[in-house]
Amino acid sequence: MSVRTNWTPSAAPYPPARRSDVSTTYASQKHGQVTVPEPYDWLEVPPSQSPETDAWTKAQAAYTKAFLDGCGDKEVLKERLEKNWDYVRASAPSHKHDGRYYYSYNAGLAPQSQIYRATREQIDAYDGGKEPVGELFFDTNVLSSDGTVALSLTAFSHTGKYVAYGLSVSGSDWVKLYVRSTEAPLTSNDGTEGGAGRLPDVLENVKFSTAEWTHDDQGFFYQRYPPVAHADRGTETDANKDAELYYHRLGTPQSEDICVISKDIDLPSSMWHPTVTDDGRWVLLENSKDTDTKQRFYLAQLEGKSLDQLAWIPIVTDFAYTLSYIGNEGNRFYFTTNKDASNYRVVALDVDPQHAEQTAHVATLRGRHDDFSDVIPEDPKAILTAAKLVDQNKLLVLYSRDVKDELWLYTLDGTRVERLLPELVGTIGQLAGLPTDRETFVLSVSFANPGTVHRLSWEGMPQAKVAAPSVSVYSTTHVAGIRPDDYTSTQVFVTSKDGTQIPMFLTHPKSMPRDGTAPALVYFYGGFNIPLNPTFSPSMMTWVASYGGILAFVNARGGGEYGDKWHEAGMLFHKQNVFDDVMAATQYLHEERYAAKGKITIMGGSNGGLGVAAVANQCEEQHGIGAAIADVGVHDMLKFPLWTIGKAWCADYGNPQEDGAAFDYNYAYSPLHNVSATKTYPTMVLACADHDDRVVPAHSFKLAAELQHQRKDNPNPLLLRVELQAGHGAGKSTQKRIDEASDKFAIVARTLGLKLRPSSAL
Repeated sequence: MSVRTNWTPSAAPYPPARRSDVSTTYASQKHGQVTVPEPYDWLEVPPSQSPETDAWTKAQAAYTKAFLDGCGDKEVLKERLEKNWDYVRASAPSHKHDGRYYYSYNAGLAPQSQIYRATREQIDAYDGGKEPVGELFFDTNVLSSDGTVALSLTAFSHTGKYVAYGLSVSGSDWVKLYVRSTEAPLTSNDGTEGGAGRLPDVLENVKFSTAEWTHDDQGFFYQRYPPVAHADRGTETDANKDAELYYHRLGTPQSEDICVISKDIDLPSSMWHPTVTDDGRWVLLENSKDTDTKQRFYLAQLEGKSLDQLAWIPIVTDFAYTLSYIGNEGNRFYFTTNKDASNYRVVALDVDPQHAEQTAHVATLRGRHDDFSDVIPEDPKAILTAAKLVDQNKLLVLYSRDVKDELWLYTLDGTRVERLLPELVGTIGQLAGLPTDRETFVLSVSFANPGTVHRLSWEGMPQAKVAAPSVSVYSTTHVAGIRPDDYTSTQVFVTSKDGTQIPMFLTHPKSMPRDGTAPALVYFYGGFNIPLNPTFSPSMMTWVASYGGILAFVNARGGGEYGDKWHEAGMLFHKQNVFDDVMAATQYLHEERYAAKGKITIMGGSNGGLGVAAVANQCEEQHGIGAAIADVGVHDMLKFPLWTIGKAWCADYGNPQEDGAAFDYNYAYSPLHNVSATKTYPTMVLACADHDDRVVPAHSFKLAAELQHQRKDNPNPLLLRVELQAGHGAGKSTQKRIDEASDKFAIVARTLGLKLRPSSAL
């Protein structure tokens, strides 16, 4: 499809990119050795370290801005996005041991959300209004003038006396940990790093970590990496390896922290994830080697033990399955697991402390002590996604059935009581409450509703009796420009290339005629066992409202929508299934007259960005794709293991650096290495960020350069958008999100000739 605009590539040639004669030779299972050209290897050096990369990215930014200057819808879209983003966003209240309830809150357009807290009396008196209940406890916005400092983690000590918190800058995965008393709220700042009134503790080189307090309030476990040499954290590409687990004692310098688990010499990619049990007697240790959910798992008693000489009980030592802690009664532990259950189950394990062993490193332990017994057996037709201990002797169990959430109440011995919130059609995003609380708050969302919090209460009921709780709506959220009653959401099933039925959610105005004239926005992910559940997106719903379009969520294989088997069907040497699923979905949309052929935009981020670029390479005229938006995508499927955390993705992608079969398979679909010199590409927007140290921007830089070189005469624009002072997505300020969405959707509207609906029609 040709671009519907006065732009032409001959009149507006792309900024030139030098092509080098560098190449890399890989081992191939099929061909012995294959030499791969690397003409844009120099773009792997970040702009902060290379004047040449910096100059090229600035030229690309100027080119994209010039194109945007001709996009008539941009300012109107920005105004509508600001209106539709200007709604109260709040999490469910989370009870802490200081007796207060904490929750995140954003009045609408604040760069970063704040944390408020309230007493039980204030929670009980809340009438569902827009104003926050209680008092402001932590305002991240006072830490930077431009919203580039984000709160990435919080961890309250057992008594609630202290909170450890992690701050990231410009979207980087690197965080600094600080500590403050909960009696010293952060509501203003005098320029102090980490916020005025904090304690002197500062912990650096922290990444992919929690802060797990011991119950004496003396300190917490955390993970850290060796220091990096680059001053501008987040722009480096160095591989993340040699993580270690430390214990920080409050009031001492980081140099005195206790090394609990040193780096794993045999497995440098190891990461350590501690959990202190609800009773404070044990520390549980998950050890992951990559993004696969399978892990090694150990337990150690804490009482009277030196933290650098803990005796560990090996539960599983060979990355065979996953365990997720629910709770424990003494030495009896409850977990969710996929051991012998691809749809997951709840199990109990009686732990014998005599199995504990002291060792120089837990990775050297062998054997298993995993004699599990079923509490809730696997459901062959639904995925058990979470279980929470509530009211001391009850379990709230969350299932996903055909990508729709169900909440069930069970006894601790596994007896099913009844389904709760049966009218809910959407996604449950939060179950908040302490195991000893007699109530739980449940946050749910849907495509047209950004959030409803229900309150489940067993107050006044006998503790021993397992009965359904009373249910009330605590709060609900409204968006000025999106009226849920004006939209409908349905689920359809699409037949993919190999005959597999792929679920897809469709959301559109009830007034939209099914005559094949509407534009469509198709969003997908398809990887890492992560399900794509119904959720509310103010940007996507603004697009739907503005163009009378249809939003399609494709539950492509590779995700976790149907358990491990669905994941495995879209990973490693089955990755092509993901792309086939999406192309089948876009073809279905226009053949079934939901959308207009050629007015279909595909969109995805990170692993989904990889999918977008791969589909753009492979799609044909019958798929009806007119535009493709790839956010922070993984596009070099040969070199990704070399940068930052990329080695961890080998669980899903294989390792083409070391495995000839993985090289052959990845080389055949890698977006960077499969750009066609002859096909007509849809409009493409490759979006990335300069401080993305998850998927380094070199992926998008190199693909943009290759596309613009091979298809310099493509009738549709091939654009690169680089966000400054931002990362992979987490912690991005509200304004940056609005600017980015208005840019991308304005480009699509211009090139596809979409007609903006007047505000009176919204």
